[in-house]
Amino acid sequence: MEQKPGWKYSFSTLLNQQIAVNEKTQILYTEDKTRYEPSETEILKSVNFEIPLQLHIIKKVFGGTLWKL
Repeated sequence: MEQKPGWKYSFSTLLNQQIAVNEKTQILYTEDKTRYEPSETEILKSVNFEIPLQLHIIKKVFGGTLWKL
């Protein structure tokens, strides 16, 4: 994943890929280009951005919005 200014990058061991959070908008993208909205990013902060793989696959295939974990 190409690193750009204004984004905070980390590696998710559960997803085995990098994730990036925009420091201004709080939008999160995964290396496979799955987008998480700011409200979802806030939820994922509570688990240190370790997104459960099953949840991520469902989000990637079907879309939708996280409400809670």
